[in-house]
Amino acid sequence: MTDPDLRPVLRTPPAELRVRDVDQAIHDQLVSDIGERRLEKLYRHVDAATFGVVLHWLSSYQRRSIETKRGYTDDIVLIAEWLTMTIGEYPASLLTRMDFDMVLKWSVYARSRDWSARTQRRYLSALSSLFDYAIRALRLPITNPVHMPTHAPPIGTSTNGRPPGATRVLEVDEIAAMHAACGSHEDFLVFDLLFTQGLRESEVVALDADHVDRLAQSPVLHVARKGGRWVKRQLSAETVRHLDDYLEGRREGPLLISPRTGRRRDRHQLINITRRLARHGDVADPMRVTPHVLRAAAITTLLDAGQPLQEVQEWAGHVHASTTRGYWERRNSIRRDAALSAALAAKLAAVEAGVQRKTSYR
Repeated sequence: MTDPDLRPVLRTPPAELRVRDVDQAIHDQLVSDIGERRLEKLYRHVDAATFGVVLHWLSSYQRRSIETKRGYTDDIVLIAEWLTMTIGEYPASLLTRMDFDMVLKWSVYARSRDWSARTQRRYLSALSSLFDYAIRALRLPITNPVHMPTHAPPIGTSTNGRPPGATRVLEVDEIAAMHAACGSHEDFLVFDLLFTQGLRESEVVALDADHVDRLAQSPVLHVARKGGRWVKRQLSAETVRHLDDYLEGRREGPLLISPRTGRRRDRHQLINITRRLARHGDVADPMRVTPHVLRAAAITTLLDAGQPLQEVQEWAGHVHASTTRGYWERRNSIRRDAALSAALAAKLAAVEAGVQRKTSYR
């Protein structure tokens, strides 16, 4: 049930940052999407104005992914906790107290925690997105305090900000072993969506049963990709068979449902599934086999097979070709560089051998 204590704050935000009333239907939907505990935690840590704006922000059309909503909520709560610790204000007035200098202090704090550049940028991106929404959609008289070139650490481009080897890439025989380890209709679906279709874990858990178009000659899956773009993916006959057996006639609601809770699967449950498949498939170090590892293996396998980079980029849903190429680079750069170094060594050895022969003739 919805906590009635959350409702008054939605109707009476402070006058200095008044936002339009949040429709109760939006509130109820967010309880369903991100969970009542997460919503209550947000309510406790931010002031009424910020709380109302965050609810509007999370409910906007650009944030359709359940995992994105949950992640953004967690990020804003953590920043609010830090702000409270820093200035002693509880709950935190994020929209009025986070100015340029305060964001700079946050950046120093994030570096002191040894967070990766990608993690630091994620928090700052969430905060910047919240302010942009408040300014552009709600027209609040505030300024976005986040200046990414100043506050955010840079990331690379050739490997999309990850050092070589940061993402594990499985070989084809290891992938085949995981496929053979699938023991349920859901296992096959998860494997197919992550590897054969190359979807992100956030895209998989956001799928609904009515995203399957059965009017086409071969059933087609409609997928909301990162950034809000919709694409169509044709499903194989085997996948459709597993899908039908799994859904048992259900045509609405989340595609993947936890049998324990009866609610939509989340990314952590998907991680548990991939780790279990890796363990049953005798893949080394199964705890490091995540949904992203299956996706990375799919992209790398396609590039290894000589598929055109541009086509793989479109299939993977990458904005930049450098991101797609980075998957291949992280695994093959060592092999490539070793071959080039060996070629130089061989050339040097040949020259030295020729010099030695000339010296011996004298």
